[in-house]
Amino acid sequence: MAKTKTKTKRPVIDDEDDLDVIDETPAAAPVAPAERAKRADAAMILDMDGIGAEVAAALVVNGLRAYLSVVNKGANLVAANRANTAFVPVKAEECFDGLDVRRDEARALVEGHGVLAFLLEADGARTAYYIPVSEYMEMAEDRGESGLRLDVTAHAKWLEKFAGHPGAKRTFARLLA
Repeated sequence: MAKTKTKTKRPVIDDEDDLDVIDETPAAAPVAPAERAKRADAAMILDMDGIGAEVAAALVVNGLRAYLSVVNKGANLVAANRANTAFVPVKAEECFDGLDVRRDEARALVEGHGVLAFLLEADGARTAYYIPVSEYMEMAEDRGESGLRLDVTAHAKWLEKFAGHPGAKRTFARLLA
């Protein structure tokens, strides 16, 4: 059975007065721009720079789950596979001159096959490096009291494989499998 199409008729305006009614619609008032949200009490927020949140977001984008635990300096995270059956501890640090971490913080991650996530700010650009702690400790210079340091310019070629999203996927490959 075929369906019949019907057309609806448009209303016909016979009188000029009816046009005036249609044209007198009020204009919408301009919308004021939204104000930026302010935190009520920033004294209790330890990840003020968003270091941990930035690393956690990068891990999630790359197919992992990230659980953020903020500490007094930097941030500790736990990266997990999607099934939450395998975990890797992550220490996130922000650096400006080189990839620096305290010796005791790096050693604490060795047994758990941890990862050091460095957010390096240089020349107005920010680069993230995801380095297995065991490899970092082999390459880093021991600076005594000031901890361990990996010079970025001296190890630039070696660091390429740990940079950005490809570096995260490479470093966390066992969780992504």
